[in-house]
Amino acid sequence: MLDHDVLELILKRLSVTDLIRCKSVCKFWKDLISDSRFIKIHMNHSYHVDCINYGIDRRIVMGRTPYLYGTRHHEFDDCFFDYRDCHLLGSSNGLVCISPLRTQILVVNPSTREVKRLKDPRIVDVWAVCWGFGYDSFSDDYKVILGYTKGDGSTCFQVLTLKSNDWKLLGDVNYSIVSRIGILCNGALHWVMKDASSQNNKNAILSFDLSDEEIREIHQPDDAVYEYCIARHSTMRLGVLEERLCAFNYDNVRDDLWMMTNYNVKESWGMIQKDWETKVFVHRFKELKHYIHYKRSLFRDIWFSRTLEFVGCPMYVMSLVSPHVNGTPKRRHTSNNTKRSKLNNGDPSVPGPSGKVIGRPMRSSSTDRRHTPVFSSQGFLGEWCRVQSMSKAVKPFMGNWVAEDAVVISSVRDRTQVRWVL
Repeated sequence: MLDHDVLELILKRLSVTDLIRCKSVCKFWKDLISDSRFIKIHMNHSYHVDCINYGIDRRIVMGRTPYLYGTRHHEFDDCFFDYRDCHLLGSSNGLVCISPLRTQILVVNPSTREVKRLKDPRIVDVWAVCWGFGYDSFSDDYKVILGYTKGDGSTCFQVLTLKSNDWKLLGDVNYSIVSRIGILCNGALHWVMKDASSQNNKNAILSFDLSDEEIREIHQPDDAVYEYCIARHSTMRLGVLEERLCAFNYDNVRDDLWMMTNYNVKESWGMIQKDWETKVFVHRFKELKHYIHYKRSLFRDIWFSRTLEFVGCPMYVMSLVSPHVNGTPKRRHTSNNTKRSKLNNGDPSVPGPSGKVIGRPMRSSSTDRRHTPVFSSQGFLGEWCRVQSMSKAVKPFMGNWVAEDAVVISSVRDRTQVRWVL
């Protein structure tokens, strides 16, 4: 057997899909791949290979088809944001936070296809809402931030942690919402806001620190070009480029893109050169009505781009991180499954046929429909099977029962209904 350290060095170079397959090799491999320490090592290695070795920037977007209000094939925080119900709220360490319906929030790992539904937030108005999602390294937990504008123009913030799955009220700030999706940078989420008490038309940048849960205003440059082209427009948005916070006008990203090289230092803001090149792999997330533990890929497609169009989209890394931070929940069996199990074991307390399993039922053919009854036990209609004789009938019910005494009570067209006589 390979040494533990050698095996770890080999496995961390594999993709998430290959690692999921490797879990079936043996229990030792499964425990190693499922260990939280290895999951972090694999995620950091994947990010290092993409960004450091190849200079690749991965982004995730909510894929969509062209619609009445535009031809963009991915969702963007623009003026048509409110015309849709399904939104991508953020991404961190391979987990993606989405809202398939208003007031419904899910956390999904598209690589492992795990899904966790969060507790519904209590908000007054779903139209003026901002969101954010990120990882808190201090508490080793993930947090969802929600803010909604109140009638007086202030914004009320709430926070939910994945471990508690419960919303906590943070309080109000005297700012109104401009941008909807929180941009994760330097351990904090950032939004474009408008100071409700100020007569100045200049937008503000608010940050929410995921560790101490404090809301602060980020310094912006004192530059006439910046204010004229970006800060005074409702189309001002934020993004991340090379792990640095950026501000831009989404109507003209390439010409009006500013970067803050040192976090929250006013003098470090500067305009990005127009010939800036980037290599971006864009993962387009499927827009579905229902997200479950999906058997197929949750990505519609992945394409390559060299433009700055996706600077405002969440960054993404493929990982094994599970949204079930408290452990994967056990599957609950329904009452029907319990009843079927008891029937299979011959439990006399359950209404239904009592007999023994002697083999699989004979399937009916399309030419023998007159011998294909629907069997009934206390009102339950089974599936189609062939009658062996008028006194013996086969009822397939998980264990393929055979009953000795069955009498015909009715016949509708070519369907014969049978009642069990015990």
